[in-house]
Amino acid sequence: MDKTRNRKHQINHEVMQMKTGRFIYNLNYPIYEKESCEIEVRALFKFDLKEKVFFENRKVHPSISPFLKSRLEIIYKASTFLELIELTTKAKIVASEFMVKYMELGIDDPHFKKRRAYCKAIGLAIGGLACYTSPKIIFGITFYKGNWYFGKLTERSLYWKKHNKKPNSYSSSIGLSTAKVLVNIAGNGDTSKRLIDPCCGVGTVLLEGIWAGYDIIGCEINSKTAENARKNLRYFNYEAKVITGDIQDIDDSFDAAIVDLPYGNFSFKNDENQLKIIRNAIRISKKIVLASSEDISDELVQENLKIIDHCKIGKNKNGDFLRYIWVCEVG
Repeated sequence: MDKTRNRKHQINHEVMQMKTGRFIYNLNYPIYEKESCEIEVRALFKFDLKEKVFFENRKVHPSISPFLKSRLEIIYKASTFLELIELTTKAKIVASEFMVKYMELGIDDPHFKKRRAYCKAIGLAIGGLACYTSPKIIFGITFYKGNWYFGKLTERSLYWKKHNKKPNSYSSSIGLSTAKVLVNIAGNGDTSKRLIDPCCGVGTVLLEGIWAGYDIIGCEINSKTAENARKNLRYFNYEAKVITGDIQDIDDSFDAAIVDLPYGNFSFKNDENQLKIIRNAIRISKKIVLASSEDISDELVQENLKIIDHCKIGKNKNGDFLRYIWVCEVG
């Protein structure tokens, strides 16, 4: 009995460690956030988005993005469902407290209506105890462009939406989705990078940076606003340093700075404060992600910044609080 149990554990371990280097991702976004989704995909996956379903070698957790719904780590690919059943059965997969779910891709799927029957059939081919309330592992199946896929399914968590309930907020603050996108553009999904928001306001970007797993700090010149940012962080039991002070006093270096320029018309002639912010961001970081209310491309080039990507997004479907997003390399 012990040998059988040990062998099953070994098979289970081998299957869980199987790496194909291939993942299926699916996206969901409203039309007014299409540009925002596209620039995030370019930052995380290094390609131009063509469809809401794509295959990729890079492993990114869906929860860091406002647009990624789920990720399937492919274990088996088959041209028919019967073949998929046979592959799964032969593998003698054993899992404790597992569940099988159908990965909905949001496209025309001739098999979607019978998804429960397909999940049940795959579940019967897996040894171990199933769990439908709080499974330790979720297996996924899906059908896409003539092929069936089976693997480990990772779904996004929507906990980050609770950040909308932060105790302190301003109507002109950027939305959570935009904040998440700015973080992903700045860090490219590499949480080893150090980030700074030198005009952090009440900490919207900080919340999303921490949630994504980054080492991120904030700086805010207004002492009351800085304290409100700290309160927002404490409300969610997050830890991040918020400096009360001016960006010109920061004496440190970062991989990227995320700068939501003070709201209003951008003018280098009339607003020296914004020019100072940009020049100091250049001083302390290798890369700058800027959000502005006006087209400032000419001014950024004059500051010897290389614009590597950009887009234009609104805070909602009406295009309110329009922001230009600029991704710049320093030097």
